[in-house]
Amino acid sequence: MKMPLPFVAAFVNLAINPLHRVFVYGTLKRGEPNHGLIKDPANGYAKFLGLGRTTITYPLVIATKYNIPFLLKKPGTGNYVLGEIYDVNSDMLKKLDELEEHPKFYERTEENILLAPEAALKPGKTFEEVGESTKAWVYFLPRYKSSLLESTMYTSYSNSGNHGLRYCEKYVRDLSYNHRQDVQ
Repeated sequence: MKMPLPFVAAFVNLAINPLHRVFVYGTLKRGEPNHGLIKDPANGYAKFLGLGRTTITYPLVIATKYNIPFLLKKPGTGNYVLGEIYDVNSDMLKKLDELEEHPKFYERTEENILLAPEAALKPGKTFEEVGESTKAWVYFLPRYKSSLLESTMYTSYSNSGNHGLRYCEKYVRDLSYNHRQDVQ
């Protein structure tokens, strides 16, 4: 049986540039300041799969004078965190690693995440009812000041949230200020 050429090309491309599942919870989500990185095909391939929720509670905090969302690597503390799940190719994963400064600042680890189609999460339905478990890469802050655990812990991040803490994008930041020292 002869395979259609587009199918063969797609298969070869996946072999060369495999897909990686990623859970994003902060500025990379749709409508957030860094989502343009995922949307830009020049950075690689990304496909939105649905909404995600951690299966373990973690502290999601907003810190530094730049109001950066951080997911602290402290399982069993905080909340189940909501986000989005994407399949991305290796080129896009590399761009995400660059943004998150993996592995020097954030660390990317593979975790179990509940994946639910956006349309299935209707009022009265829970992630457990409509979601399925999947493995996805998650960017955590593994080393942090213990004082961050005294911060407000969020279930979900939005730049325009009620917290009033607007994210400051990298291109307008003070280059002499090292935000890493505020959290590590």
